[in-house]
Amino acid sequence: MARFRFQQLVDTHKIQTLMESYNRVTGLLSAILDTDERVLVAAGWQDICVRFHRQHPVTLARCKESEAFIKSQLLRYEGRFFEYRCRNGLRDMAMPIVFDGEHLATFFFGQCFYEDDNPDPEFFRQQAREFGFDEEKYIAALESVPVYSREQMRNALELYSNLMNIISEMGTKKLVLVQEIEARERVSRVMLESRTYTDRVLSAILSEGYDEV
Repeated sequence: MARFRFQQLVDTHKIQTLMESYNRVTGLLSAILDTDERVLVAAGWQDICVRFHRQHPVTLARCKESEAFIKSQLLRYEGRFFEYRCRNGLRDMAMPIVFDGEHLATFFFGQCFYEDDNPDPEFFRQQAREFGFDEEKYIAALESVPVYSREQMRNALELYSNLMNIISEMGTKKLVLVQEIEARERVSRVMLESRTYTDRVLSAILSEGYDEV
């Protein structure tokens, strides 16, 4: 079990502001989830996911399954992004956030398509019929999902890699500070215990001396 939680080491409010700014530039979802899949910060969720996929128990289970699969692969990708097409048909990427060898959170971004790998509308129409989604609204949400060239996605990867570096630096600095504070507290406890023990010994010696008198 990790000794620290992600939010103990990183100012999530600052990260939220950063991610909202990045979303305005890229149009991509970005989110940080803890190791229990709780969303800590997020910006830019696509309507097709928020209004449809995460509202039906089967498609939501597919979301969770995709997230679990990504999580199972992440430690092989420390310092790199892992790319994956979710079971509901969208492209996602993820990178583990590791401090002092411990995987404390996962950074996700995506919910998009590639220009040379356009979605098959019939696949999504069939999905709408299968799960009882309003087909026209579902397809409208599909059409609003951003589409990128491979080069644009490489640029986005570089952008988000830099953000991960910022987060890592923030967390590492806080971790070092927390460890220094813990070390000082341990020294203080040892000194206090030593002083208490010494006082007891001296009290015992003095008490014996008085008894002899």
